[in-house]
Formats: sequence, structure tokens, C-alpha cells
Amino acid sequence: MCRILKLVTLASTGILVWAASGQQVQDQSAVIADLQKQVKTLQEQMERMKEGPPRDVEAEELMKKKLFDSKGLSLGFYGEAKYRFPQSGANRFDPHRFVLTPSYQINDWLVFNSEIEFEHGGIDESSAAHSRFDGEIEIEQFYVDILLHEHFNVRSLGIDLVPVGRINKYHEPSLFYSTERPELYTEIIPSTWMEPSFGFFGKITDDLDYQVMVSTGLEDYAGSTTAPGINAAGGVRAARPRLRRADENNLAYSARLTYRGIPGLDASTSAYVTEVRGAAKEKSLLALWDIEALYRVPKTGLELRADFAYWHVDDPKHLLANNNASATDNVGDRLYGWYAEAAYHFWPNAWRGGRGRDMDLVPFVRYSEIVTQSGLSAGGTELDDGATNKEFLTIGLAYFLNSNFVLKADWRRNLNGSAATEGSAANQDYFQIGAGVFF
Repeated sequence: MCRILKLVTLASTGILVWAASGQQVQDQSAVIADLQKQVKTLQEQMERMKEGPPRDVEAEELMKKKLFDSKGLSLGFYGEAKYRFPQSGANRFDPHRFVLTPSYQINDWLVFNSEIEFEHGGIDESSAAHSRFDGEIEIEQFYVDILLHEHFNVRSLGIDLVPVGRINKYHEPSLFYSTERPELYTEIIPSTWMEPSFGFFGKITDDLDYQVMVSTGLEDYAGSTTAPGINAAGGVRAARPRLRRADENNLAYSARLTYRGIPGLDASTSAYVTEVRGAAKEKSLLALWDIEALYRVPKTGLELRADFAYWHVDDPKHLLANNNASATDNVGDRLYGWYAEAAYHFWPNAWRGGRGRDMDLVPFVRYSEIVTQSGLSAGGTELDDGATNKEFLTIGLAYFLNSNFVLKADWRRNLNGSAATEGSAANQDYFQIGAGVFF
């Protein structure tokens, strides 16, 4: 400002001197006009400085958005739709998930989170066979985070995801490459695995986070005392407790450690333990351990993922499945699964212009193994029909138009498949296409 005032003063003085002298007026007229122009320009600059910067409509709209966000309310969404060409039977379209994630920042240390999921297009409320819908509505998350300190925070009583397995916690369709979640997250880690619970979380160091949860435990139950929740064909998936009618005396305890101290690495280990009541109310201890890692090799497109989960069943003879006459329900004292996946992010820099600036093309291959009949009790029958102990090979391609929207296609083969698995959605071979969105 001072510099501008000095220039104005000097320029004005120069003009007055030249004008007063009366000498060489015509010869210097061009110089005077130029000086006058400079003075005018400097005066305009001074006026703009007094008035402030010009109105920026785009910036004002952004401020309005921030003002709305500052009031605390935000609404997220993810969803996915699929079309399957199965090994056997009719092709099938599935509007699998439509999920709303409203949250509200109550103040700077209280944050409400929730997740409401509509599955398979809607709910069938009639008994008519021609109904269009066969889905569900679920509250998958519902709690308040009480933020006390970066090293210790409380998650209130409510509904939350059991902190076991990456894709159980982070299962939005843009975060994995296949059209379906990996097979490990069906029978061994029953994603989406949410329970009535409360817990604690925070960080131990800048690279190491923790989460601890107390929740209702698994139930060896699937609608009646003779229909087992834990079984060889479905693993532990049907043993997730009923949210309102669960056995609240049967608690579970889980914990998770997440490490991100190496560039490109996101690794975790977690554990879960509970007891279930058997046919004659005997108890059997169940313990789950999981270890996993995702590694994006720095300065390359290569990404590697692996996950191993292992259940120990302390007394499998007490499980309802092992008290049934059907040998296909026999469960061993070990249930485990694992998968290894390699993917490559292929989108040349030369294509990163215009609409292609945020695109990505990711081919991948994954091998999975699921075992539910290891360590059978005496008299048990281990099956090899592709519906219990089984292996899968999945090859596919994910095309990200940006980080929020992905198109997928993959082919999956059950390497242990048989006539018994051709019509099983969980075990059949298929080619499938899908679309996923997350924002």
C-alpha cells in the first residue's frame, strides 16, 4: 500500500511539473498521457484493495456447502447390481444392495453413525408367488462415537460390525474387484457381520490402531432347535445372532489391530471368542483368528492381497449339526479359509486426460479355499462334493470410471464342483457382470 502511494505521489508530481513548465508540451504529450494512464491504473488498484476481492460465485457455493456440512448432517451411499450367467439354470438379475449411511456430528466429540440396507430390491409382504421382491431391510450400524482422546474413544451401545476381516468392516463395492465378495466372507467370516455391541477404539502409535468390542455371541440356531446355525455346508453364516431375540447371556469378545507403517501396506490381525449352547444346552467354546494384508507395490500398478481365517471349535459334538442324522451337517473342530489375490492397476498416464483422468482398469486373479470338515469327530463323514470343503478360482476385470463408480465382470469356477453344486448360488460356476457405486 505504501509503495503504491509513493508511486502515485511521484507520478502526480511529475505530471504537475511537466504541466507547469510549459516547455516542450507538444513533444512530451505522449509521455504525460502515459503517466496519467499509470496514475489511473494505480488509483483503480487502490480502490480494489479497499473493496476487497471480486465476488467468486463458485467459492460462495462451496462455502454454502461447507456451512451445511458444519451443521453436522451428512448422507453417504453405496450399492451394487449384478447379472449372473450360471453354470445351470436361468440367468438372473439381482439388485443386490441399496445402502444409505446417514451420520450426524452432534458436536466436536459426539458423532452418530448408521447404515440402512435394502437388499434384493425390496421386501415381499404378500404370500403371492408372483411377488416381485424377496429382499430385506436391515439396520447394519447404529451407534454414537464418543471421542475422548486419540488413544482412547468409546463406541456406544448400538449395532456395529464385528471388527474381524477387512471386507467385513469395509465392504463397499469399490473396495474389492470381484462382483461378489470373496468366498471367505460368506462361510468363515459371515459378512456383513453386525451385532448388538459396545466397544473402544483409538491408536497405539501413529501406525498402529486398535478396536475392542463386546457383543452378543453366535447362536447354534437357525429357526428351530433342529436346524443348526453352524453347519458344514454354510459354515458359521447362519449362526449370526438374531438382533432382538438373541441370547444376551451369551456374549462375545473381539479385538483388532491395524498396521500401516510401511508405504503401500495395510495389514491387520483380529480375534473373536464366544460360547454357543448345543442341543442339550451344553456349551462349546468357539474362537476365531484372522490375519490379512493388502500391499500396493510403490511406483507400480501391482497390488497383492491375502487373508487367512481360522475357527477353533472346542467341543464340536455339542453342536446341533453333529446331533442331526444328516451326515452333510457334520462340523469338524476346525473351520478355516484363505485366499490370495493379485491385481494390476493398468491405466496409462497418456489416457489421463478429460474424462479419463480418474479412470482405472484392474484385471485380477484370486484363489480361495474353504474347509468346514477338518477334524471330524469319530463317525463323522468328510464329503468331497464341492459344497463343503472346496476351492475356487476367480478371474475378472474391474473398470473404474472414477473412484466412486465401477463396472465389473468375472468368471468363477468351483474346482471341486459336482452335480450337487451346479444349482447352488454359493457354490456353482458362473460368469457375472456388475456395477457398484460408493460416495
